[in-house]
Amino acid sequence: MKKTILLLLGVASMTLASCAPKYTAATAKPASELSCGEIKDEQVKLASIRADAESKKGVSKENVLWALFFWPGAVVNEMDNRDVIAKVDARDAELTKAFSAKSCK
Repeated sequence: MKKTILLLLGVASMTLASCAPKYTAATAKPASELSCGEIKDEQVKLASIRADAESKKGVSKENVLWALFFWPGAVVNEMDNRDVIAKVDARDAELTKAFSAKSCK
């Protein structure tokens, strides 16, 4: 019985990792070193990541399934999506500031 529970928890945690989109600004090039075109390209990518995270938070199919089969997963998924959105928004603000500083059009 314990092995079954541990196996289910392991599978659930691995599956959970794939629900929220992934984003980290830690490996991103500093905004001051980007060209105007690179800034625009990154902002497009960020918008896509943000839209993906927005679609998976709240009453989404992922959260409903988590709530049905492993309710803590819904909570963690929601927290992960909010974290991704916050990171994307912070990076976008940084890029917008650099875009203005470089007088990009």
